[in-house]
Amino acid sequence: MRMWLIDPKILCQKHLCGEHVEMHMFLGTLKKKIKVSGYINNNLFEPKVLKSRHDELANEMILRGYKHKTPLDITIEQIQYLPNNEKEAKINKVESFKELIKRCDICNSRFLKTQKL
Repeated sequence: MRMWLIDPKILCQKHLCGEHVEMHMFLGTLKKKIKVSGYINNNLFEPKVLKSRHDELANEMILRGYKHKTPLDITIEQIQYLPNNEKEAKINKVESFKELIKRCDICNSRFLKTQKL
């Protein structure tokens, strides 16, 4: 599971829909009060933006004509069990972007197209 936290317009269909599913998986993890330190330490999860990131992804899915029927109902209480340093964790977006572009030619191409506009 991971959050890319990259402009959703850049994400290919696979990464857009995949990250969306993973937002729901992260919520399930939080609801079960499972440790997320591994995700945080590996630059994969930023708890405080889970809802807003989900909504960004869902909006992009709708703009592309995909169906979205799964709102993310999260409350602040669902992250309260996390240690403060984990609640406040931030993803290094530059590193996340570099990793995505290295992994996916389609996302890279979509990014390059945005630079030409």
